[in-house]
Amino acid sequence: MAFYNNRVSIAHIDEKEIYLVKESKNKLILNYYSLDGDIVESELVDDSLGEFDMIIHDDDSIYLVYQDIEYQLKLLVLQKKEKTLHKLSIGALARLFELNIIKHDGGISILYLYPIDNSKQIFQIEHNILKDDKWQTIKVDEARVSQVLNPIRVIDYGKNILLAYYYENQICLKIFDKDEEEWKESIVLTDNKEKLYLDILYDDEYFHLVYSEATDGNYTINYINYRCPLLIKENSYLISRKSNPSNPTIVVRDGLLWIIWNESSRIYSRYSKDSGKTWSDIKSWDKFIEDNIVRYKYTSNKYMEGTIIHNSFGTIYPEIRFVGFE
Repeated sequence: MAFYNNRVSIAHIDEKEIYLVKESKNKLILNYYSLDGDIVESELVDDSLGEFDMIIHDDDSIYLVYQDIEYQLKLLVLQKKEKTLHKLSIGALARLFELNIIKHDGGISILYLYPIDNSKQIFQIEHNILKDDKWQTIKVDEARVSQVLNPIRVIDYGKNILLAYYYENQICLKIFDKDEEEWKESIVLTDNKEKLYLDILYDDEYFHLVYSEATDGNYTINYINYRCPLLIKENSYLISRKSNPSNPTIVVRDGLLWIIWNESSRIYSRYSKDSGKTWSDIKSWDKFIEDNIVRYKYTSNKYMEGTIIHNSFGTIYPEIRFVGFE
C-alpha cells in the first residue's frame, strides 16, 4: 500500500454530485462526478501554497479557501462547472497553517494558525468571520509547538464551533457560541506527555478524542471520551499496539464508533458498539494493500442517521471508496 500525504478534500452534494479537490505542487485539481454521467477533471488554480479547505454552502455551491503563492487569502466559489474567484485579504499575510472554513449564519468563518514567535515555536489561532460583507477578526488562543506543529480540528455543530488544538503536548478544547459570537474559556483535556496527531468527534452524548502518544520509544493510539454537556471524562482505552501508528481518525457509521489509523503500509481499525466503553479486536484491511490510499476531509449536505464522517482514509482512483470501516 502506498499512502499519500497530499491534501485531498471531498464534497458530496445530495448524493448526486462529488467534488474531489487535491493539491499537486502549486495546483489545485478538481475531479467532478455527477449521476448524469459527467466526469470532468480541471485545474482550479495554479498559485496555491498547498493549504486549502472547502465546504458546501447553503445554495449547494462549493466555497474553497486557499492561500496563494503571494501569501494572499482567496475564496473560490464552484457551481457545477462554473467558478468565480474572490480576494479575501488586502495584501500579503503571514504563511498560514491548518486552514479551515465553515458556514456561519449565511456567511463563513475561516480559522487558521500563523507564527508569532519562530524562536519559541508559538502560533496564533485566528478566527475570521465574514457576514454581510463585513469582516470580524478574533484572536482565539496560542498554539505552542513541543516538537512538530500538530493539527487543529474544527467542528461546526449547530450553534457552536468546536476547536481542538495543542498547547505544547496538552490537547485543549475551546467552544465558540455563534449567537453570542464569543469563544469560551479553554478546557485542558490531557496531560503534557509527548503526543502527535489529533482527531475529534461529537455525537450529542459524548465528545470523542483520539491521538498518538509516545510510549517506550514507540507510539500508541489512545482514545478518551467525555460525557456531554459537562465534558466529564468517562472512558479511556489503548487502541493500538506499540509501533508507529499514524493519523488516528474517528468515524461513526451505522451507530458503530470506529477508530482507523495507518501503520507500516497498512490500514488498521477497531470499533465500539457502546460509545467507547469496550472495543473489538484490531482489524487489518489487507485487501487494500495494493491500492494507493489517501486521508481526505469529507463533507456532505445530506444527513445520514447514525453516521458522522469528518475525515476518512480511502481510495480516489479508479473509484472513490472509504477504507477502514464498513
